[in-house]
Amino acid sequence: MIRFREALHLHRPESPFFAFQPERQRAVRVSPGSSTSDSFSLNSPNAGQRFLAVIVNYNGGDLLAGCVRSCLDEGIPQTHIVVVDNGSSDGSMEELARQLSGVRGIANPCNAGFARAVNQGIRQGLKQTPAEFVLLLNNDARLEPGALAGFAFGFYRWPNLAIAGGQLHYPGGRLQSAFAPLPSLAEELVPLPLLRLFAPSRFQRKTSASEPIAVESVFGACLSVRAAVLPRLGLLDEDFFFYFEEVEWCQRARSMGFEVRYLPHAHAEHGGAVTANRFRGPARVEYQRSKLTFFRKTRGRASYWIVSAYTVLRTLINALAGGAACVFTLFLNRKLRLKAATYWYLLFWNLLLRPAHWGLPGKCPPAVPGP
Repeated sequence: MIRFREALHLHRPESPFFAFQPERQRAVRVSPGSSTSDSFSLNSPNAGQRFLAVIVNYNGGDLLAGCVRSCLDEGIPQTHIVVVDNGSSDGSMEELARQLSGVRGIANPCNAGFARAVNQGIRQGLKQTPAEFVLLLNNDARLEPGALAGFAFGFYRWPNLAIAGGQLHYPGGRLQSAFAPLPSLAEELVPLPLLRLFAPSRFQRKTSASEPIAVESVFGACLSVRAAVLPRLGLLDEDFFFYFEEVEWCQRARSMGFEVRYLPHAHAEHGGAVTANRFRGPARVEYQRSKLTFFRKTRGRASYWIVSAYTVLRTLINALAGGAACVFTLFLNRKLRLKAATYWYLLFWNLLLRPAHWGLPGKCPPAVPGP
């Protein structure tokens, strides 16, 4: 049976978060295929034992068990996997307990958000199971063979690497976006095709190239962080409920002099936006709220107000255009109706001065600081 534990009050990311201090990492020389003790091979069968996996679940259904099973197939021991449930009501955690009885779990009575749930999993997991690397994996993602060896190889090759993202693809094999530049005024105000025309390498979000590349941020669907940097880097910022928490983490790491890289040998299949598709309007509210939070916290007051005003204007234009399209098609096109409804939902949220209770359902009350 899964051992559940009620959620605890969480401290802010800069606070000390666990008593365990990871063993200091030493720089190593990497040579593919080498068997020396100071190297790591992409073909290493024991990579999974070096990882703690943290999986956040919210009504993941059958996808959750498949996600956990992919971690086990990659060699992560059951005791190194922590599933944090955000108040699911679909029986996914009970089904996981029936299929895989040794996985550790934390049961939140409500939706605590991605950042807060991840932090719970990291705190408890590293306190009980020291690990070199922490893997964050969406409940609709599955590791593919060799993924963890790809992550470990990257961390050993670049001793200053703090955060790494893997290559993501849809179930049919088509590549997904896996990395991106950090949000900026230019990206908000200038059309992306124009930005790519002048700086194609900076504004790309996916690549089929087989070489690891340094990037500004990676996506959190399949992300790994070196445990030894966490006492300095801190955990995810819990001011972000859903979206942009990993982007801010990457920004923070880079500002401290750490590296962020995309590692194409760490493959994962990702269903893509399961929660967002289920709650279109509320999910878009969370996206806009988190984007504005990112600009407010990292880009200064002027940039925040420019992006804030532009967000309202763009949402208004999209809502009016969506409504006109529905009228023109006599409301017969379901896709257009859903799109227009999403924009009108967003517009009303903005016009009502962005009330905090709008967004994804079942949210927990704000965390109360500990003593």
